[in-house]
Amino acid sequence: MTNNKIMDIVANIIIGLTNGIFSSGAGQILLLYYIYFKKYDSKDVRNLSLVIMPLISIPSMIYYFSKIEINKKEIFILCIISIIFGTLGNTIMKKINSNILNLISGIILVTITIVNIWCIK
Repeated sequence: MTNNKIMDIVANIIIGLTNGIFSSGAGQILLLYYIYFKKYDSKDVRNLSLVIMPLISIPSMIYYFSKIEINKKEIFILCIISIIFGTLGNTIMKKINSNILNLISGIILVTITIVNIWCIK
């Protein structure tokens, strides 16, 4: 097995574990890996992420839904809203330069990290 195949396997194990453990962040790891290590175009990877992340989230979703009490109607409404605005966001993303998208992603990650470290108790 080549080093690239081993790196792909390790990266995807990390993406899957991150998704399962934290229920978030795996998409960003996927983006970083495919953009910076595999040298894919940023927009292509973002579209790929839109396909992959829901698929790898299904097992986690089934597990979490079986373990917690949650208003499924409210979740359904939130999913419909997310689908509508996700489609809108994807349309906007196609019009933005890849370097600007990467900068915006970085700013969002840093902001979320700062909020998690200093503001959430």
